[in-house]
Amino acid sequence: MLHSLMIRLMLNSVVIILSFGIIQLIKELFKNHLTWKAQYRIWYYLLLVLIFPFLPSSMIHAGLRLLSLSGGSVSPVKVMTPTIANDAGISSFIQDFSISVSRSRIFQLPAFLPYVWGLGIGIMSILNLFSDIKIRRIRQASLPLQNRRIRELFDCCLREMNIKKKISLYSSAYLSSPMAVGLVKPIIILPIHMLSEFTEEEIRFILLHELTHIKHRDLFLNRFLALMQTLYWYHPVVWIGLREMRKDQEVSCDLSVLSMLEENSYLDYGKTLIRFAETIVRRLSFASQIAGSEKEIRRRIRCIASYRKESRWKQLKSRFLLSVTSLVLLAFIPVMSVNASSGSFYSFYPEHMKQLDLGSCFYGYEGSFVLYGVNSHQYYIYNQKAGITRISPDSTYKIYSALCALEQGVITPGSSYIKWDGSVFPFEAWNQDQNLNTAMSRSVNWYFNALDKESGISALKNCIGRLEYGNQDLSGGIGSYWLESSLKISPVEQVKLLTRLCQGTLPFQPDHIKAVKDSLFISASQGVSLYGKTGTGNINGQDVNGWFIGFAQSRDETYVFSTNIQSDQSANGRTAAAITLDILENQNIYRQ
Repeated sequence: MLHSLMIRLMLNSVVIILSFGIIQLIKELFKNHLTWKAQYRIWYYLLLVLIFPFLPSSMIHAGLRLLSLSGGSVSPVKVMTPTIANDAGISSFIQDFSISVSRSRIFQLPAFLPYVWGLGIGIMSILNLFSDIKIRRIRQASLPLQNRRIRELFDCCLREMNIKKKISLYSSAYLSSPMAVGLVKPIIILPIHMLSEFTEEEIRFILLHELTHIKHRDLFLNRFLALMQTLYWYHPVVWIGLREMRKDQEVSCDLSVLSMLEENSYLDYGKTLIRFAETIVRRLSFASQIAGSEKEIRRRIRCIASYRKESRWKQLKSRFLLSVTSLVLLAFIPVMSVNASSGSFYSFYPEHMKQLDLGSCFYGYEGSFVLYGVNSHQYYIYNQKAGITRISPDSTYKIYSALCALEQGVITPGSSYIKWDGSVFPFEAWNQDQNLNTAMSRSVNWYFNALDKESGISALKNCIGRLEYGNQDLSGGIGSYWLESSLKISPVEQVKLLTRLCQGTLPFQPDHIKAVKDSLFISASQGVSLYGKTGTGNINGQDVNGWFIGFAQSRDETYVFSTNIQSDQSANGRTAAAITLDILENQNIYRQ
């Protein structure tokens, strides 16, 4: 799970850079057509990019579910939490053999990387905590403002801005710049020297500025920005982007204040900023202060000097440009930030689908379960996002390797015997002659590699194309393409292909389909026959991908299923089969 998050964060780093570039480009190209408020709000799209890797799958793929609703019914089904009772005895009738492959995958991450990320988060959290403690101490050392005239002025500002929420006014000898703090009970703290050095009009400007921050909920936003900087401490573009957002936040706040003032007061407001530029203090992360860096103050002064009340036409143009920007960014954010983490997705919009609540059944494994009732035409899916994600089929592909070999005449239903060449394998069951039934049940790699070599890559590509099998990518080469390599298929596609196998509608000869189907037979119980094939992806000695696909056939109904589990270790076909059998038993589909 943490490994998957690391991958999403790495991929999202590219999206962040592209999003930042698009936002800056739009701001530069259309700066004369965007209101200042729009130039600030456009940064919200960057925040959306930042939170994408942390969103749950259900939220990320909400759009897919909405599309599904337009075609049929989608409803959640609660399933009882099972104990993997079948795990202990499953090896008696399901064998799962796999050989480790060495892969330096593009997204193979160093084991220490999550710890480095966590260390950075820890350091940033400590720094933020110190900042928070500093603000808390200033707040505790502050006293309620006693100056009656300033309190009356403050009450007047509250009425002018139509703020009903209770906001307190304090003064402190430890500040040189006013600030607003507090999420639940906000307060404004004024430096005590201001009361004697600034005019009432200047203090009014300051109060309006800080109240605007509170009204716009900038205190909440600043806390969120600090969280994003903590999570993305390693990404310079995030720091730059959030810094620019804070600058635009101050400008937007300034111009919101100007919109409440008479035109002849604009210059006086700018002069108030200049006075604070002479007493710059270091900004505290979670607070909102009127002072900033000298360069930032100059920029704000220029904006104030050029401020004109924005026309209705400019506001409409801003809304249009923001809408276009959202479409541009949202078009590729999900693709690069989520989909890219797993390769590609299968488009799937069934008319009848029920979502299963099986999270507890997977015992910490990431994965999915897809079930289809052939006669009822009803899909039952746990974790739709994973269900449509294409991943390596591993040994489950051997079903179709056998079909291709039968079609090419490499073997026949009555003569599928291949002699063992004497090569020693780590499993005794492999070190002997094989036929289709024994090779399928024992998942004998050398047998199916021999079939593929005899069929030839050209015939295999043609066969895979006719089947429309996953991404149809055999570039990994014979003997490797199906084993944590180029060929990928989703659990949903596995179910759709097996359904066609059960119905005899695959583009192959009926006796060939029957021979493969018979080779998948596992056991029969209470009038239900169970067929299936396991698959395990073992990379560098670790079981990272486990499959169990098949179908349970009775007189009344055939249920086709596909279970996939993934983890950094211990995710294999045997475990996937145990999980599947428990689910089937809970659903009263198959009992041993």
